[in-house]
Parts: sequence; C-alpha cells; structure tokens
Amino acid sequence: RTKIILPNKKPEKWSTGVAPGEYGGPPTTTKLRKYWGGKEDPITSTDLIWNRDFMDQMKKLFNDSSLDPSPSKEESSGFLSFSRVMSLDSMDVDLSKELASSSRSFLKDRRDTSKLEKASASPKWKLAPTRREQEKWDRATKAATGGSDVMFRELRRPRGDPEVQAAKDREQYFKLKNKIQVLTVGIGGVGLVSAYISYTPEIALSFGAGLMGSLVYMRMLGNSVDAMADGARGVFKGAANQPRLLVPVALVMIFNRWNAILVPEYGFMHLELIPMLVGFFTYKIATFFQAIEEAI
Repeated sequence: RTKIILPNKKPEKWSTGVAPGEYGGPPTTTKLRKYWGGKEDPITSTDLIWNRDFMDQMKKLFNDSSLDPSPSKEESSGFLSFSRVMSLDSMDVDLSKELASSSRSFLKDRRDTSKLEKASASPKWKLAPTRREQEKWDRATKAATGGSDVMFRELRRPRGDPEVQAAKDREQYFKLKNKIQVLTVGIGGVGLVSAYISYTPEIALSFGAGLMGSLVYMRMLGNSVDAMADGARGVFKGAANQPRLLVPVALVMIFNRWNAILVPEYGFMHLELIPMLVGFFTYKIATFFQAIEEAI
C-alpha cells in the first residue's frame, strides 16, 4: 500500500475579518491614525462630525462675553458672520447711520452718472481723417452706392424720340447677336483645327459634332429672344416652338446610335462623348469673351 505523508502546516482558511491585519479587520496598530490628517489624532479631534462635546462648546461660544453683537464695533471682513446675522434679527440695533450713509453714496453715484451722460451727449469735435482713411471711405462709399449711381445716372439721362431709341437698341441687339455667332464659329474653328493636329481625327470629328449642336442652340436662343418683341404671347410662343434644351439630349442620342449602329456595320469613325460636349459649350466661351469686352 502507498503511504501518504501529510504536511505539518495547517490548511489556510478564509479570513473572517476579525483578527488585526486580516482583510476586513482592524489595523495592527493605532499609530496609523496620526498620519491621516497630521499630528493630531482624528478620533479625538473636535473638528469632525463624531465630536460628542459640541453642545458644551457651542454654549461656551454663545456665553462668551468677548463677542459684541454690534456691527459698528466689528471690523469689516467682507464676509457674512454669525454676529451680523444675529444683529439683523435683533430689534435693539440701530442701523440708521449705515442706511443714511448708503443713501448718500447712492445719490452721489447717480449725480456722477448723470454728469457723465451729459458730457457724453454734448457734441465733440471730430478729428479730420487722414488721407489713407479718406481713400478707404471713398472706396467703401463707391462700392456701396455704385449700382445706385449708375441707375440714377441712367434715369437722369435725357431721352430722345422713343422710336429712334428703339431702332438704335434693335440695331445694337442684332450686331451683338451676329458678333456672338461669329465668335462661336471662330473659337469652334480654332478648337477643331487644334483637336485635329494635337489629337486624332475621331476627336476632331466629335468636337465638330458638338460645335454644330452649339450653333443650332445659339440659333434657337436668338429666335426665342427675337420673339420677346411681341410681348408675353411672343415669349410663350418662342419658348414652345424652340426646345433648345433638347439639343444636348439629341447630341447624346446621336453619339449612342452612331457608335452602336454606324460604326460596326458601315465602319464609320468612332465618336467620343467628352470632345462632343466640349464643342457644344463653345458658345459659353464666346459669351464669356463678349462679357469681358463689354466690361473693359
């Protein structure tokens, strides 16, 4: 049989927290309490909530003859004290001097503020602005009232015969329309030649298709503006008969059908969508150049 040798030490048990030094138990010595708050033992201190002699101390405090409830003899500390509170509750204390002095100071402050208000309301001499400040003010005034000045200048301008003025305006409008169309054709031609030299013929053909759509769009836009001369009826008629917003849609449809039918069956050149859209927006570049010329 196997012989089992047991250890001499007793098996450890769970701590009950009763013996000193155990978990949950009291400390092994009472000298640790002196290190909690300083040299004085906190258990025997009179400043903690477990002070059992606080009644005797309070009676001694109230019966002390050195305390004077009169607020006039008490030094001003800036804080509320028990003596001041008790003096306010007492009917034997005379506070007429303090109230009179506070009312005098209040009236004096009111006089000072009224003098300051009168001094501020009185007119003062303003210093002349420097040259730089005057230039800044002139620029700000011009920027703020520039549109109003132009409008008033146009209103003050002497008007001639309305029919002659209408003829001049109509002539100026037709010149502007023709000029924008010529600019569109010129910029489109330069872009077409540049695309043919710098890129492939397919890109040049796509740019040319977009340029044709731009010219058609400009033509429809001119007809819509021409129809405004007939009033509201002409505006409605021009907007209904000139669906110029369908031009970019038609260009996209042509691009789709061209590449899907004509290129594989008949061997035509392939079209590109981006150069086609760039060619279509050529009229925007012409309009931008015209606006810059008018501004200059």
